[in-house]
Amino acid sequence: MDKRRKLISFALIVAIIMFLAYQYYVSVYAAVKTESAEQFKYTEGVETVGTFIRSEMTITSNHIGTVHFVVSNGEKVAKDGTIAKIYQSDSASAAASRINEIDEQLAVIAEIEGYNDSTAVDVDTINERITKHLNNFVYTVQDGRFSDIGNSVSDLLTMMTRKQVATGEQSDFSSLKLALTEEKQALSASMGTAQGSIISPKSGYFVSDADGYETVLDVKNIGEYTPEFLKELKPQNIEENVIGKIVYDYEWYIAAPVSISDSMFYKVGQTVTLKTDTTASPRILATVETINLSKKGNDATLILKVSEMNSELASMRSGNITIIKDEYEGIKVKGSALRVVDSVTGVYVVSGMEAKFVAIDIVYSTEDYTICALNTSDTSKLRLYDEIIVKGKNLYDGKIIY
Repeated sequence: MDKRRKLISFALIVAIIMFLAYQYYVSVYAAVKTESAEQFKYTEGVETVGTFIRSEMTITSNHIGTVHFVVSNGEKVAKDGTIAKIYQSDSASAAASRINEIDEQLAVIAEIEGYNDSTAVDVDTINERITKHLNNFVYTVQDGRFSDIGNSVSDLLTMMTRKQVATGEQSDFSSLKLALTEEKQALSASMGTAQGSIISPKSGYFVSDADGYETVLDVKNIGEYTPEFLKELKPQNIEENVIGKIVYDYEWYIAAPVSISDSMFYKVGQTVTLKTDTTASPRILATVETINLSKKGNDATLILKVSEMNSELASMRSGNITIIKDEYEGIKVKGSALRVVDSVTGVYVVSGMEAKFVAIDIVYSTEDYTICALNTSDTSKLRLYDEIIVKGKNLYDGKIIY
């Protein structure tokens, strides 16, 4: 019985020691939490929804038949260039599309057959070019240059076919050319000729739809676009014969409603940077053309002139924008990590198994975090990728933390 009591007492003592050891570990060691010092950029500005005002002209068609577009949405078109052709039926339009695809395939084959670059036999070189064209295709899509996608795909397919030739997978295109040519001849015979064409009256970007604001918003009336005007803005009905529009001037405007206090940061003629949600133009330079005040004087509309245009911008009527005031870039530090030692502001970082105090040069601060100057070499100051101690008790230089 005494032996059993001794065992129970011993077990209790061990449990108490382990519990106390665990509490000590949690309070001294496990309470230390770190985060890597990473580069960070903060943009301070006025967020608003801008209304896009461009020089636009709707395109109409009164032809009887099927409209077959020969340009893509957002594609550039020259003055007097063909936008679409009119065919008798949908099947004829589909045949015209297929003929266009066949012509592109035959052109690729002709290019491959006429290719005499001696480096084409080097598969490694061809693989590098395939990677290059694949990257170009990805960037084209990301940038919103939709009118260039066809060329990117063609370049990629051409190089992939060259690899097949170099590796012996494909060497004779005679049967393929014959099949494509026969298919084209059959389609041409069945579709008939186009009954008419739709011509662009101006050079610019073709957009395949209209939104009703083409005649409501005019670049000549920018002085009228007050906050009240924008709130009451409504589109006009679109006529049934409208098939799209031409955006024909690269100089256009954004009407950006802001508070009266925010409007005071800007003046006419000032150049500003706009941050947008677009893929092709995430940042746009603009000039403050005029500032239109509301009747009550408690808000305003900044009219911003832009000289950059692309297919994505041509297709948009409105979008989220930030009119940038300031930008701060450096290393982001949580507010909980900041310490003041001997009147010097800094943070503790992990150095081996110890805590080490390093100074910071503050660039910008909020209640939650601070941005300090970027540093990669000075060991007395916070450096990029240092492990910052964001949680820890009784920290001091040389304290063992692991």
